[in-house]
Amino acid sequence: MSSFGKCSQQGVPKKGWTCIGFEDLGESSTQCEMCENQDIRYVHQMQHPEYPDILECGCVCAGKMEEDYTAASRQETESKNLARRRARWLTRKWKV
Repeated sequence: MSSFGKCSQQGVPKKGWTCIGFEDLGESSTQCEMCENQDIRYVHQMQHPEYPDILECGCVCAGKMEEDYTAASRQETESKNLARRRARWLTRKWKV
C-alpha cells in the first residue's frame, strides 16, 4: 500500500481486515479502493469490524490488510487456474 487513497486517511484501519469474498471481473475494470492507485481484475472484498464499508481491493493491499499475503495470492492463483481450465474445456479431445 502506498501513501494514496484510504491507506493514508486517518481513521481507516490498516490491519485486522478479513476477506469475505472474491470475484474475477474478467478484465482490469476497477481500482483498488484501499490504495486507489492500482487497476484490478481480481477483487478481494475486505471487511473490518471498526470500519463501516466493505472495500474492494487488489491482491497486494488485501494481503497487507489481512496480514496474510499468501492467502490472498493463493485465492487469486486458484481463480486464474479455474479461468484457464474453463477456456481450454472446449478445445479438449473428447472420446465418444
